[in-house]
Amino acid sequence: MKAVEFESELSDNIIKIPEDFQLELSLSKDKHVRVIVFIDEFEKDDEAEFKNVASSQFVNGYDETDSVYDTL
Repeated sequence: MKAVEFESELSDNIIKIPEDFQLELSLSKDKHVRVIVFIDEFEKDDEAEFKNVASSQFVNGYDETDSVYDTL
């Protein structure tokens, strides 16, 4: 199996293949391929938003009976 690597942008959940690789892939038509996708980590704004949502969801799940676990 041969590996190729490129970066692309998702658009409507479609990965666009750069022109450099389109000819090679067309020659491999109807062959099995393995696709691995690496997604960039959260950006600072996304991470802050995630923390806010996570903490609010955590607090929403708090019940008075949970107070036995609170420290003084």
